[in-house]
Amino acid sequence: MSSFRIYQINHFDPKSAGQKKRRLVVCIAILSLLFTLVFIVCLDAFKINMSLLIAVWTPLYAGFFLYLNYRIRSDLKHIKVIGEIEFTRTCIKKRIGDSFTEYDFQSINKLELQKHFPTVHINDSKSGYFTYILKITFTNFSSESLVVSDKPTDSKLDICIVETMKTLKRIIKPEITIEI
Repeated sequence: MSSFRIYQINHFDPKSAGQKKRRLVVCIAILSLLFTLVFIVCLDAFKINMSLLIAVWTPLYAGFFLYLNYRIRSDLKHIKVIGEIEFTRTCIKKRIGDSFTEYDFQSINKLELQKHFPTVHINDSKSGYFTYILKITFTNFSSESLVVSDKPTDSKLDICIVETMKTLKRIIKPEITIEI
């Protein structure tokens, strides 16, 4: 079906690193609204000249959002590709370095997909997230967590990991949970 990159995150808790980035994105959205409201209040209530307000406001606005954009993208530069995971109709194939492991769907009890790092630009991802955390729980109750990309390794395919999981949900027996 499709294959995706496996990433190594240089953080002791990849889940908390993703939450921190999602909070920054929410912060940008809220501050964008606040900047607009303050601009309108300065224009109407204080009767400041529009050209002067734009001349002062634009560099402040641009500088602040460029800084937040840099903060969001900074961790994306430190992510290393360490392998590849491929989903087929019968199994999951995982390659990390020289190691190759194949998991049959009968040995898997549950698959969970959680949001991780949000994308900065709209063309980075189809689903809005750069990476996801894939947790595989086996029938013997052991589990494995992997940070996987949203985009497939084959650039010709236009399918994201969420769509792959939804397709697998219809095909295979194990329970699949997708955090949306």
